[in-house]
Amino acid sequence: MNSGVDVSKMVPGTFIGSIEDIPWQEVPDRDGQVRIKFFGENNETGPWVLLTWFAPGYSEPHHWHDHDTIYIPTRGSMIIGEEGVLGVGDIRWVRAGTYYGPEAAGDEGCEFWLIAYGEPGYHRQPPAQVDCS
Repeated sequence: MNSGVDVSKMVPGTFIGSIEDIPWQEVPDRDGQVRIKFFGENNETGPWVLLTWFAPGYSEPHHWHDHDTIYIPTRGSMIIGEEGVLGVGDIRWVRAGTYYGPEAAGDEGCEFWLIAYGEPGYHRQPPAQVDCS
């Protein structure tokens, strides 16, 4: 379990924590431009609920996920390819296997909840070009 998240003393089988107590983790290979706060037991079993931060102007290239993902912005905005701008008050659900992007943070960056139905790793090549065997 991550620091800041504990098993509830009142109701066994539930977990509680303050998002402020969960440490930011830099995402490897992103030069400090992407950070996450992971709320889950571990990356293998989930749940995959991540507070995610993109630095101002950071852009994540086209990609797709093996599992459905939900985006809920809490600060700033994100421009998503031809879809347009995603901002505070919006919610976005992307089906597994949907190739999209790029995702570019706005001028003030973008903080958002990413909720995934499985490990949220991704593929950069279009789905037909990925060998999933």
